[in-house]
Amino acid sequence: MTPLEIFEFSVYGLLTIALTLLCLLSSNLLWLAATFWRHQSQGQSLANHAPAAALDEEDLPRVLIQVPIFNERHVVRRILGATAALDWPADKLTIQLLDDSIDETREIAEAAVLELRAAGVDAHRLHRTDRTGFKAGALHAGLSVTDHPYVAMFDADFIPRPDFLRRTVGVLENDKRLAFVQGRWDHLNGDENRLTRAQTLMLDAHFGVEQPARSMTGLPLPFNGTCGIWRRAAIDDAGGWKADTLTEDLDLSLRAHLKGWRARYLSDITVPGELPSSIAAWRVQQFRWTKGFAQVACKLLPTIWRSDLPRKAKVAVSLQLLQCLFYPLAAVALINTLMFLGIGFDQPVFLTVLGLCSTVLGIAGTVAFLVSGRCAVRRDRLSRVAMDMLATMALNAGLSLSNSRGVIEAFIGRRSGFVRTPKKGSSRRSGYASGAGSGIPETAAGVVLLGMVVTDLAWYLPFLAVSGTGLLIMGGALLAERYDLRLDPRRLPASLPGVKLAPPTPAAAPQPTTRS
Repeated sequence: MTPLEIFEFSVYGLLTIALTLLCLLSSNLLWLAATFWRHQSQGQSLANHAPAAALDEEDLPRVLIQVPIFNERHVVRRILGATAALDWPADKLTIQLLDDSIDETREIAEAAVLELRAAGVDAHRLHRTDRTGFKAGALHAGLSVTDHPYVAMFDADFIPRPDFLRRTVGVLENDKRLAFVQGRWDHLNGDENRLTRAQTLMLDAHFGVEQPARSMTGLPLPFNGTCGIWRRAAIDDAGGWKADTLTEDLDLSLRAHLKGWRARYLSDITVPGELPSSIAAWRVQQFRWTKGFAQVACKLLPTIWRSDLPRKAKVAVSLQLLQCLFYPLAAVALINTLMFLGIGFDQPVFLTVLGLCSTVLGIAGTVAFLVSGRCAVRRDRLSRVAMDMLATMALNAGLSLSNSRGVIEAFIGRRSGFVRTPKKGSSRRSGYASGAGSGIPETAAGVVLLGMVVTDLAWYLPFLAVSGTGLLIMGGALLAERYDLRLDPRRLPASLPGVKLAPPTPAAAPQPTTRS
C-alpha cells in the first residue's frame, strides 16, 4: 500500500469507530426515554412512591447541613438564611459553612454566621487555610469534626424549601440500605435568556427522564452534588470524599453502590437554584463536569466490570460515564468530514450509510430525550421547545473543543484545579472572571466551518452550519468577556494573584481550619 492509501485507510477506520460509538451513545438516550415512558405507562411514579411514615418529634435524628463555598459573596447570606429556615428541631440541626474563600466573602460569611448564632441557630463557619482537595476536601474536613448520622448538602446558589428534611430523612430512616436521597433541581432564572432556557431543557431531561429511569429500574443512581441528603455510614463505608476527580459526587455515589448501598430519587422534592447566565460561566461548568465524568470512567470502570453487579447495570453505568465521549467523537467525525471535503477522498458507501445512521439516531435520541424531559416536569410553553432545542444543539457544539480537551486530559491523567461556576445572585453579574479561555480557537473553527458551508453543497452542511454557529457564539462570548475585563479591571479573577492553590489529591485529608 502507498502512504496515501495507508492514510486513507486510517481515516476510514477512525471515522468508522467514531460513528459506531456515536450510534451507541445516541441509542442510550432513546433507551432512557423509552424506559421512562414504559414505567410511566405502568403507573409507576417517583413522586409519591412508598412515602415515608412520619417520625415522632422525639425520634428525629440529628442532621448536619453542609454548604461549601468559594468566593460566593452574592449568595452566601441567602443560602444561610434558607438552611436556617429548614423545619427541624433547633437542637438537632447543625449548619456548617465550609468557606474556602479568599475575597471579601470571608467577612460577609463570618457576619452572617454570627447573626444566626445570636438567633439561636447552631451554625459554624469552617475556614480552611488552603483549598487542598477543593470541594471534596472541604466536605471531608467538615465531617472530620462532626458525628451526625445524616448529612444534607447544598451548593451556595440553591435555596432549599423549609420542608426538605421532613420529606427526606424519613425515607432514609425507613430503608437502612439507602445511601442517599436525591431531590430534583428547579431553576430560579430558567427564562432569563436563551442560554438559561437551553440549560433548563437539558437539566429537565436529566432530572425528569434519566434520573427517574435509573431509579425505577434499580440501576446505580448518581448523586448530583447538591440538593440531597446522605447517610453518614454510607459515606464512611464507601471510603469518604475523594478529590482525585472533578466530579466527587458521582465518584462517591458509584463507590457506595459497589459497596451494596442503594439510592432513591424523589422527583417531587424540588430545590430551585441559579443557572449560569453567561456562556463563559457555563463553559467552565461544562468543562469540569465533562472532564470529571471521564476521570471517574478511568478510575471506576475497571472495578465496575470486575464487580458482581448485574451485566445490565455494568452496561448502563458504562454508557452513563462514557457520554462524555460525545464531544471528542463528534470532533473526530467533523474533522474527517472536513478532510473529505478538502482533500477530495471518495467516501465509501458504508461510511455514508453509517454517517446517516449516526445522524438519524443522534437527532432522534436528542429530541426524544429533551422533549420527554420537558413533558415529564410539565413545564409551560412547550411550543418554544423547538427553538430551545436548536439553541441547545448549537451551544453544545460550541463546547466541542473545550470539552474534548477535558476528556483527553482525563484519559492521559492530566490534573486541573476545581474551578467553580461563577454565581451572581441578585447582582447584575458575578463580579469575577470565569477563566474560560480566550475564545480564539472556537472563533477560528467556526469561521472555517461556515466557510465550508458557503463553498460546498452536501446533505450534512446544515449540521456544519449549526456547529459553526455554536463555535462562533462560544468564541464571541469568550472574546467579549476578555474585552469587558480590560474595560473594567475592578472585576476579580477566579483566583487572586499570589495565592497558590493546591492541586487535587488522591484522598481529601482534613486540613487546618478556623471555626466560629
